[in-house]
Amino acid sequence: MDPGEYFDARWHSLVRAAVDLGVPDEEAPAVVQRVLDGNRRSIRRAEDPDPLVLDALHDAVLGATPREDTRRRLGVGALLAVVAAIALIVAVTRPEQPLPDRLRGDQVPSLFGYDGADAEDFLESRGFDVTVEGARDCEVLGRVVASDPAPGTAYHRGDPITVYTSLPASLTCLTDYQDRATAWQLLDFANGRGGPPPFADRVFVFAGDATPVVLDRRDAERPEAWAGTGVLSGLARASDQVAMVTEHPLRYAIPAIRIARTDEGLGSCGVPDPSVAGTADAFSVLVRSPDRTGCPVRLDVYREGDSIVALAYYPAS
Repeated sequence: MDPGEYFDARWHSLVRAAVDLGVPDEEAPAVVQRVLDGNRRSIRRAEDPDPLVLDALHDAVLGATPREDTRRRLGVGALLAVVAAIALIVAVTRPEQPLPDRLRGDQVPSLFGYDGADAEDFLESRGFDVTVEGARDCEVLGRVVASDPAPGTAYHRGDPITVYTSLPASLTCLTDYQDRATAWQLLDFANGRGGPPPFADRVFVFAGDATPVVLDRRDAERPEAWAGTGVLSGLARASDQVAMVTEHPLRYAIPAIRIARTDEGLGSCGVPDPSVAGTADAFSVLVRSPDRTGCPVRLDVYREGDSIVALAYYPAS
C-alpha cells in the first residue's frame, strides 16, 4: 500500500491509539510520525498495514521483550484460528448473502464532514439513540472523527451509537489548522450544512476547462449561483462516496481530505496553477475517494486575509 495514502487514511486513529497507550497528547503526533517513518518499506509491501503498524506503535511506546513479543504473537495467532473456525462454521451453515458495495438504509451511515450537532440530528432522524463524546484528535475542533458502531454496521431503530468529535491534542497538532477549517467550511456549504465561508467582493471561479466565472460576494454566498460551475455539486458528490473495501471482515471506507500546497507535486494527478490571485496565499483541498484510486477532487483556494478571492476546481478522474 502506498505509505502516503495510508498516512492520510489512518493518521488520526493512530494518534488516538498512541494516546490510549499512555503517550501524552502533545507528544502523540511525533511518536506516530516516527513509527510511520520507520516502517515505510513494510507499509508499502503490506496489503493491510494496520497489524504491523499497531504492533510497531505498541513496541515504540511500551517496549517488548522477545518473550513478551512471542507470547503476544502466539495469542494473536490463537485468536485468529478461533475466528477462522467460527467463520468456517458460519459459511457452511448460513446461505451466502451478496455483500453490498454501497451502504444501505439499514447500515450505520458515513459521518464524513459532520460536526457533532449535525451528526446528532442526522442520526436521530435515522432512529439512533445518540451520545456525543469528545476525543483527543488531530482534527479541527468539533469534527466527527469516529463512531461506535462504525459505518456499515447493520442496525435497528433505537440502537445506541456513540459519536466522537475532535478535541485537538495541542496547537502543534495541526500546522494547517486554519486552512483545514476553511476547507470544512467549503464542504459544509456544498453539503447544505452551513453558511458560506468569507468571500471577497469578487470571486474568480475556474472550473476545469470551462470559461472562468466571476461572482460578486452576494452571489457567491448563494448556493444556487454556483450551479453552472459544478463546484459545489462536485464537492457534495465526493463527500457522499462510501465504498466497501474488504469483505472479510466487512469494512467500509469513507472519503478523506488532505491539505497541500498548490505547488506540491502530485504526480500524475498534478494540475496547472491558474495563477490568478496575485499575492494571495493559496492551498489545495484534496477530497480523496474511499478506495484511494484515481485522482482526487481538487480545489485550489486563494485568499487575501480571511477572504476567498479565487477557487480553481478540478474534478476527480
